[in-house]
Amino acid sequence: MADSRIEQLEIGDRIIGTYAATNKSLASFRSKPGQYLSVTLADSSGKLPARMWDNAEEAARLFSNGDAVTVRAVVEEYRGQKQLVIERLKKADAEELDGAELVPSTSHDPGRLRERLLEAIASIEDPHLSALLENIFCEEAFLQRFCRIPGAKALHHSYLGGLAEHTVGVIEIVETVARVHPELDRDILVAGALLHDLGKVVELECNASIEYTDQGRLVGHTVLTDRIVSAAIDEIEGFPEELANRLTHLLLSHHGQRDYGAPVLPMTAEACALHYADNLDAHVQYFNQVISEGAEAGTQWSDYQRLFERYIYVGSRRAAPAATPCVRADASELHPPADNAGPAAAPSAEDEQDGGQMGPNNLFEQ
Repeated sequence: MADSRIEQLEIGDRIIGTYAATNKSLASFRSKPGQYLSVTLADSSGKLPARMWDNAEEAARLFSNGDAVTVRAVVEEYRGQKQLVIERLKKADAEELDGAELVPSTSHDPGRLRERLLEAIASIEDPHLSALLENIFCEEAFLQRFCRIPGAKALHHSYLGGLAEHTVGVIEIVETVARVHPELDRDILVAGALLHDLGKVVELECNASIEYTDQGRLVGHTVLTDRIVSAAIDEIEGFPEELANRLTHLLLSHHGQRDYGAPVLPMTAEACALHYADNLDAHVQYFNQVISEGAEAGTQWSDYQRLFERYIYVGSRRAAPAATPCVRADASELHPPADNAGPAAAPSAEDEQDGGQMGPNNLFEQ
């Protein structure tokens, strides 16, 4: 049997492997009665579409989206891409899960990301904001979860440590903005960067795959962030009401548009700066990811990116090494890299398989 890690698979390989299963569905055959199983199988090295032609309905009953499954499969080629054809499937047991690396992790040093977060907290001079941040982040179990949780379920920073990486990226950007525009309130801007996605520690969970919690799906991370921060503010005696309102406004408006989940639009200069810093870090990381995957595949262009309604140019660059983590020196060093195809006529619905549901440029809810 061949190596079962996704990145090592080659056309013709026969494998037995354990993977996270997502995008599970049953589809009807076009030319005969019955259904086949369509699912995406992933480990920490990548993901592939998979199909099971026989006994599909029985197999589909064995697992749910987000479960780990063990499969016997063959790697085949479909429309120029690798695809797994599953011969047998079962839900993975504890022994098979032990040591299985199913979810990718940040390419940055987690210890250095944590160090940068704590450095940013220590840099806050306003006593009320400083007390608020220390109260929230001082609990070791909470800080560990914050540093481990992904930044999103899919698309930007969707890997272990992604939330810490994204938060550090936004901190670096707003600190640069504050130096260029010294009239801004740096303390509230950095506090907003630290807190803006705090609710994701409740919204997301990560076992075999990244999934929404029930509370996360029902409430969303923006409201969860507001709840956590408001409760922490209430515990600090004499926290100024005006400061609380300004900080809350930053957190509620950081998505920038109501269509993207912002209850209010940015109405202060600091809120405007935080929104664009958040957007910039998310968009650049996503572009770099697509470019890196295209470079690894040796393509000039990405697949059509429905989220941005365009192809992304990969060019002739080779797969880039992982970026150095953002840890304070004098300059910031941002983010890591990842997909493929080529420009063509307007893509068909089948070609446009990745993208958000809320229109172009919305990376916030993925």
